[in-house]
Amino acid sequence: MKVAWIVALAATAGVLGPWAADGDGRAGRAKPRPRSAPAAALSCAVATPAGRPLEFTPKVGLTPRRVEARGLLELTGCASPDGTAPALRSGWGTVKATVEASCTSARHVRGSAVITWFGASGRPVGTSRLRVRADRLVAQRPVDSLLTGTVAAGWLAKSRVRGDITPAAAILGCAANGMSSIPGRGRIEFG
Repeated sequence: MKVAWIVALAATAGVLGPWAADGDGRAGRAKPRPRSAPAAALSCAVATPAGRPLEFTPKVGLTPRRVEARGLLELTGCASPDGTAPALRSGWGTVKATVEASCTSARHVRGSAVITWFGASGRPVGTSRLRVRADRLVAQRPVDSLLTGTVAAGWLAKSRVRGDITPAAAILGCAANGMSSIPGRGRIEFG
């Protein structure tokens, strides 16, 4: 009888670890609990400004080749989920990179970006210098690779950067005609 109480107490206290009940009252191998991702230092909407798409030289085509990508990015609606950068509300960025790209993939991305940050008053509050780098193959939306890297200096220094840009139009014509520019919008996170 005493052994049953010890086992019951240990199970409710979590002492049995992976052999505790799995939530439905049955003992056995517990399901791993999902780890919560750490909150981002800063999260913003990102878009190419109206009439100023990202540009590629030479055109991106069906087969991968080395291209230069450059453009402007507008960051808006910035929020600091972890509270480390509440002063940053919006920003303007310039990005320039070389990338091995095709209509459906990108890799070996090397470049830089500079973001000028603005506070709640609309006045500049500082800058961030980014090292754009993505070695892994990015498929489906290769332009996302331009939002991958780390902050080298300034606000949010040493933070990882990751984001996505959804093209404003389908890229089906890319394979036939190539693509020299692309507008889009998405999200970018720091931290």
